[in-house]
Amino acid sequence: MHPEKVKQVAQLPAQQRYGYFVRKAADTQEVWGLYHDGWATAHAHGKVAIPFWPEAAFAQACASGDWAAYQPRAIALADFLNKWLPGMQENEQLASIFAVPHGMAVIASPPALLEDLQQEAEQYE
Repeated sequence: MHPEKVKQVAQLPAQQRYGYFVRKAADTQEVWGLYHDGWATAHAHGKVAIPFWPEAAFAQACASGDWAAYQPRAIALADFLNKWLPGMQENEQLASIFAVPHGMAVIASPPALLEDLQQEAEQYE
């Protein structure tokens, strides 16, 4: 991905980045997390929040600090929809969508994210 595109997209407001995430995931059929002996996690609203990004370059940009040893890893969208999100709901976890190094992520409940991704994916069928 071109560095200028990464910079421009990363500067979008959080809700616009969320929309970008949903569209890109539906288009590429994958989402990205950070992995190192387990998936990266954060905390939001008193719960565990698992961060996800639309592309590897954005995940890599957040691999610093506590996540310095982590590497981007793809998750197939089908697995994300059918396994990850139901499991996260069962475990009372949240999704942290498209964090950027100097900005906030959108915190989404698994059912809300599932609905948004399914609605977007229908447009690609």
